Amino acid sequence: MQFVEEIKQKVGDFFFKRELKFNPRKRKVHNLHTAQSIGILYDATEREDMMKVSEFVNTLFKTKKDVKALGFVNLKELTHHHMPMLQFDFFFLKDLNWYYKPQNYIIKNFVEKDYDILINMCDSTCIPIKYLAGSSQAKFKVGKYEEDIDLYDMMIDVKQNTLSALIKEIHHYLTVINQKNAS
Repeated sequence: MQFVEEIKQKVGDFFFKRELKFNPRKRKVHNLHTAQSIGILYDATEREDMMKVSEFVNTLFKTKKDVKALGFVNLKELTHHHMPMLQFDFFFLKDLNWYYKPQNYIIKNFVEKDYDILINMCDSTCIPIKYLAGSSQAKFKVGKYEEDIDLYDMMIDVKQNTLSALIKEIHHYLTVINQKNAS
């Protein structure tokens, strides 16, 4: 069984790298002042993580930004915590093909939207989220620092490996980066 999973991951990685080469996005540095639209990718399996991301989304939404969060639920079914709302959508194991590529209309809409900023709150071990981050048309992609990952325009290295610490650092750096264009 482990052998089959490794093959699926290698095939998925091959297709991921191939699709990444043909992503026609137009890059542009944005910060929280200049961005009008922000997409957020995260692991929504645990309710506690959902609540942390929800607080961050609400903070951004209060500043009149168009914010959309797409959470991956690593379960066979969605729970009552995973009800789609205005700024939140979810996908789960049923929405993945055999090599873990996410596929449904919600995912297609998210990936094709031309966000000013895309924030990925997962590392590359979450293969479905990695696919979406790579496929996104967003102008400025932000993610957690990892060696040998060439996916983001800005990578955040956190001392504490927690979601709360990552959110705090992302908010800080997206507030201070490129201030000359913030007016």
